Amino acid sequence: MTRDTSIRAVVFDLGGVLLDLNDPVAVFGVDFDRAEFNRRWLLSTAVQTFERGDCDAASFAGAVVREMGFGYGPDEFIERFNAWPGGIFPYAPGVVQAIAPEVDVGILSNTNGIHWESFGVERTFGDRIGRYFLSYQTGLVKPHADAFEQLTKTYGCEAAEILYFDDNPLNVDAAAALGFRAALGRDEAELREPLAALGLLDVGQRAG
Repeated sequence: MTRDTSIRAVVFDLGGVLLDLNDPVAVFGVDFDRAEFNRRWLLSTAVQTFERGDCDAASFAGAVVREMGFGYGPDEFIERFNAWPGGIFPYAPGVVQAIAPEVDVGILSNTNGIHWESFGVERTFGDRIGRYFLSYQTGLVKPHADAFEQLTKTYGCEAAEILYFDDNPLNVDAAAALGFRAALGRDEAELREPLAALGLLDVGQRAG
């Protein structure tokens, strides 16, 4: 398929897209489903404050336990929080490396220093990922518009020239409302299908 040359960059969320996250229902022991947990987590004031880098881990733990109504204290929360991330999805490096070399690749993630240091993302993907937009460094968190607008400012392009993948429908909707080409990317098929449809995968590297 002919490449859509209007696409300047492909930007991925991290957790749930390139990085496996253990089921938060089990990790945090909540009595609502994963979709509801993800919604509450994304919109949590305590989480957004921490992921902007505006408070320390102890303050975050106390605040989020109160806000989310967890049935345990801050110390146990931190233990559970540290156990939440899994590893990089086995297919993720292949998908990223298959993107046509003339297209920029980036990561836009609501994350924090505690988790980021344990992920090994830069070791896994090497220099194929050229830019990292990490909330605890930028102070900008999704789904707020400024978290997405930093992409167009950095890449020097229009929103429609960026393909963005996220596992959270709220973030996909927020990006799409700003004009980005936004899609859910919760497994290999959801990542590869839009990339292939736009001709962004190198010939010979399109299979799973």
